[in-house]
Amino acid sequence: MTRAQSRVGAVVLTYNSADDLPDCLAGLRAQRGVDLQVIVVDNASKLDERARMKAIFHEVLPEGLILAAKPASYPDASAVFLCNDVNAGYSAGNNIGARFAAESGCEAVLIVNPDVRIEDPDYLANLFDLITADAKTAVACSTVTNLFGKHENPMIEPGFVEELLWPVKMVFGRLLPRQRAVTTLPARALKVEKVTGACFLIRMDFLRVIRFFDESVFLYCEESILYAQVRATCWKMLMDPGRHALHAHRTTAKGDQLTQYQNWAKSRTQFHAAYGGYGVLGQALLAGSRSLVLGLVRMRTLLKRVLSRAAQMRGGA
Repeated sequence: MTRAQSRVGAVVLTYNSADDLPDCLAGLRAQRGVDLQVIVVDNASKLDERARMKAIFHEVLPEGLILAAKPASYPDASAVFLCNDVNAGYSAGNNIGARFAAESGCEAVLIVNPDVRIEDPDYLANLFDLITADAKTAVACSTVTNLFGKHENPMIEPGFVEELLWPVKMVFGRLLPRQRAVTTLPARALKVEKVTGACFLIRMDFLRVIRFFDESVFLYCEESILYAQVRATCWKMLMDPGRHALHAHRTTAKGDQLTQYQNWAKSRTQFHAAYGGYGVLGQALLAGSRSLVLGLVRMRTLLKRVLSRAAQMRGGA
């Protein structure tokens, strides 16, 4: 089978993502060199947002089908829009798409956020070459930069001491030495330990080994879990510095900061319990560190509210 005959899935998990979806789908539609199946999974968006996304899907991919999240049969379609009526989180939503891709005979799956922009038409074909060159390559990724030009790949999983001292870093971060931003990367593909969850290609063989993505976390720490799974199974992740994707993420889209940190702390607790290997004492110390982090975030949130209220009172005086 040639590369052009190899079927690859691209799973786009949406949640009220109508503003981002057109550019994401256009970049996928322009891909060449592989038999691509685009799988949009809508994770219980508002009804008006879902209607907008369906219209966008049909405009960009007029041959696509709209189906239930778990259809009775799996049609041989180049594009599908799966309507999931229960939002069970990032991993569960992506698993719906990944399992559809598995039933469709896909050899690998591109997990791509709707706010990711891919302009290179050979992007997916090159990542597919990278992931299939070695039978033990679980994940292939490219460089990913945000709207400010900062690199999101490769990521580094924090060690025990670093994570334990996160509250100290929050308080005295400006006084501590800053980690140098990635500015130059080697020309050749390199092995990495952790990749951003916004955009990566994962091998179907490996997904079956880990029984697809761990659905025990709703949001956050998915990258850490994948890092631990790849490491435990002695597979590897590779990055192609010559390929690029833009993560056009807007931080305001995530909502209340305290809620974000609470969700993060819950996921981090689950990650350490299942994959951390730190033992009872180590987990207790890290739990204490997370409690301090949440306390600092609460104080910061309260201070912002007080200052905002004071400013409103001064403005109304």
